[in-house]
Amino acid sequence: MTWTNPLDKVPQIPQDYANHFIYGQALFLIVLLILSRLHVLHSVAIAFAVLTVVSAGKKIVDYFKEGETLSMCVGKALVTIAGGILPYLCLILAHIT
Repeated sequence: MTWTNPLDKVPQIPQDYANHFIYGQALFLIVLLILSRLHVLHSVAIAFAVLTVVSAGKKIVDYFKEGETLSMCVGKALVTIAGGILPYLCLILAHIT
């Protein structure tokens, strides 16, 4: 009997969606860094709002210009926003403790 790595059985997500998750993290952190350096009040919440608006706006453009399906656009926008949620939650938890 051959050995199978248990990680090979883990469900995989498409590369495009994984990239959107990383884009969400990067966009959130870059905007947060800029706002923090400018000493903007509530910079974490504003960075998350910017991420949400930019993600949704980009997918609206893709829907009309690129002809992507509505479900694909909504899915990618949600994955991008989810990417920004991870550092957002880490920052919130860091402030609680």
